Amino acid sequence: MPYQFPPDLDERVKAEMFRRGLACEDDVLREALDALDQLEQDKLRRWQEGNEIAIEQSRRGLSQPLDLESVLARVEERLAKHRQSM
Repeated sequence: MPYQFPPDLDERVKAEMFRRGLACEDDVLREALDALDQLEQDKLRRWQEGNEIAIEQSRRGLSQPLDLESVLARVEERLAKHRQSM
């Protein structure tokens, strides 16, 4: 199914085709989606690694209990700022 890119994206796609030696717009899109997939996988891996570190620290007694009141206060503050910006 053909798709017509907006002019600004069309220029970027054509520039990437030239720069990378790609044959068509589909190849640019494939590479872009592959890069996004890789970013998501890297993000998930870092999140999992952070959780593993936190679990190990907790096992060693290096963590403190969560202060629920403090967390709720920060959430309410963020919500108030978000509402003000709308």
